[in-house]
Amino acid sequence: MTDRHSHFSRSSIIFLGIIFIIALFVRIQFVRLTIDHIYIARDAKQYVRYAHNIVEHGVFSKTTSSVHLRPDSYRSPGYPLFIALAMAVGGERYYLAILIFSQAILSALLVPLTFFTGIFFLPAYGALIAAMLVAISPHLITITGCVLTESLYAFFLLSAICCFQYALAKNYTIFFITAAVLFGCAYLTNEISLFIPYLLLLIIMGSKFTGRNKRLQNGILLKMAVFGMIFSVAPITWSVRNHLNVPSDAKKGSDRAIVTMSHGAYPDFIYKSPRYKRFPYREDPMQPAFGDSLETFRHILWERVKKEPLRYVKWYLVGKPYYLWSWDIIQGVGDIYINPVKNSLFKISKIAGLSKTTMNFFHPIVLLLALAGIPLLYRACRYQKTEEMLLRTAFIPLTICIYFTVIYCVFAPWPRYSIPVRPELYLCSLWSLTIFIGILPKKMWSIYGKR
Repeated sequence: MTDRHSHFSRSSIIFLGIIFIIALFVRIQFVRLTIDHIYIARDAKQYVRYAHNIVEHGVFSKTTSSVHLRPDSYRSPGYPLFIALAMAVGGERYYLAILIFSQAILSALLVPLTFFTGIFFLPAYGALIAAMLVAISPHLITITGCVLTESLYAFFLLSAICCFQYALAKNYTIFFITAAVLFGCAYLTNEISLFIPYLLLLIIMGSKFTGRNKRLQNGILLKMAVFGMIFSVAPITWSVRNHLNVPSDAKKGSDRAIVTMSHGAYPDFIYKSPRYKRFPYREDPMQPAFGDSLETFRHILWERVKKEPLRYVKWYLVGKPYYLWSWDIIQGVGDIYINPVKNSLFKISKIAGLSKTTMNFFHPIVLLLALAGIPLLYRACRYQKTEEMLLRTAFIPLTICIYFTVIYCVFAPWPRYSIPVRPELYLCSLWSLTIFIGILPKKMWSIYGKR
């Protein structure tokens, strides 16, 4: 097997370096303008409280009182630990600046990660375009100024995917181990990632990956098994900690999951009045009982589905995916902003504003191209060998996008939740586009040739 990723030239690396510098500069500028007005409330306030309790008391708890700290597992531990590290370095005075600028750097690193992930199944120019889209993505830029998990999670997730692809291509044990650790970090940042490594494991183990020789095939399968075991350390350790240290009546991640399911059970995010579209649960008299337990949730939801079955079927099959990948942030300020921004780079800079307008215009096209990747991938699965399917197509990024869509069709599909998967979305879109560019001229030639 020839390695496509070895075919990019020195000029590609130079262009990639320029794109990375642009991405870093734009993010630093955005953060510099907003650092004095960082919004810390709701989710962000909880994350900061967790971090404070970790640094000051060594307890993972969102309790506000330092007298009676009770361990809980309501939030995933990864991001609070990240904030706690910033607090340990900069103290209460400087931790916020360290945190936000660190997020800007991690977000900029998505650019080379996108390129080195895409080079497996895209020509060099396609991988560079995907990297450029990541560099100027307004959502990926503005999220760096929020005390939220998205920037850290996007970095861990894409790092894990990139490393996993190199593990399959090179068959090096160190890549499988690193990918497992990175997926573990992604899980600890956002527990929605739990099933991704196991899904990839099942796909590889259930297929005849690389038919070059039996010995190589068995070697990869063994390393995949090691990959699965190393990743499992993260969820097992977190579960054991919760079982041993968290009181039975404390708030748990499962409680938050049920609440989120109830928040996502309103078609078009409306209960009755459009005035409460961002927060439909606030006017629902069945809340908070609706999200109190899984049994209550199922009962109330089923009663509502029976009254309007078509409305709920449309919501869960069409409405939720639509909202998840839509441009406007619903539960936030709107447009590309989650929190209020006093001095936005996109309002001050004409170039930044133009890039935002351009990205907004092409966003539906990007989504349609990514969606077209599903039948294209099905075609590839029929006519390509397993190793070609896994490494010569956007199989893994597209699998991740589908996975997130399915998961958030169960939970609340707030558009904010799709921000960390924007690099994978751009890679899928560019893959479909390169295929269409290759197919269409041949089709047109055959049509005109018959005349």
